[in-house]
Amino acid sequence: MVIVVSAIAFALLSSVGGDAFSSLRDNPQVSAETVERLRATYGLDRPLIARYLNWLSGIARGDMGESFAYKTPAAGLIFARLWNTLMLGLLGLIFALTVASILAFLSVRFPASPLHKINDAVILLSASTPRIVLSLFTLLLTVWLAGRGIRLAPGSWGLMALAAVVLSVPLVAVFLAQMQNGLAEAMNEPFVQFARAKGLPESTVLIRHAGRAALNPLLSILGLSLGSVVAGSVIVETVLGWQGIGALMVSAVRGRDIPLVMGIVVVASAAVWFGNALAEFLQLINDKRLRETELR
Repeated sequence: MVIVVSAIAFALLSSVGGDAFSSLRDNPQVSAETVERLRATYGLDRPLIARYLNWLSGIARGDMGESFAYKTPAAGLIFARLWNTLMLGLLGLIFALTVASILAFLSVRFPASPLHKINDAVILLSASTPRIVLSLFTLLLTVWLAGRGIRLAPGSWGLMALAAVVLSVPLVAVFLAQMQNGLAEAMNEPFVQFARAKGLPESTVLIRHAGRAALNPLLSILGLSLGSVVAGSVIVETVLGWQGIGALMVSAVRGRDIPLVMGIVVVASAAVWFGNALAEFLQLINDKRLRETELR
């Protein structure tokens, strides 16, 4: 997966024309010979396939190369920003999962209430509202708060909380739709009816029995979401000024900083793989039938 994704990204980045030193040609103080010497130093004068294979061999040795813009190893820049993105993403996942769980459990626990229709409206609104609109609204909110003496400094917990809410809104729709449908179906299963016949409270039946049965599909979505929040935080971080790998990716693409862009692509691809692997591991823990299938 990493090889295929990195090859496509490398080809797309190289096909747009120009490189990290193209802008120097417009500077009258920099000669054409100097530009070509810089391109040769960083291997940009070599064919595309040769450059990609050279980069791939470096990745196999754990070397992501040196950033053209920052003149420092790309790995150091990426992992310094990765922690910020992971904190933002995990907080967004926790917020989305908490909101979706409460709404889904309440709608199934009280089927005669209008909560089901309210949840449908929440799903529609959260799924259809673009993140850039939410980010701009949040930016307007920070300006309004600053005008009243409440300043959210870059990197502060307050700004991270607002950014996490924006990042979590589309996830609320996915989690809520899955949990609500999964719980409703699980409540009609024979083992749930048996638990009711034993005289267990309805809340216990819902949480301990139906909830566990509806958990596996949610874990799959949660694993995919872990990778998506790491790879898809570009808009939120750029608009709100959160210093994560999303904002770093934007500046790297603008500067044609190939080692930095490719390093972020590898890290984002690895995050997607890790999220899927983690989801499968949690499913094995949650469902004894899957463990028995794996053993057979």
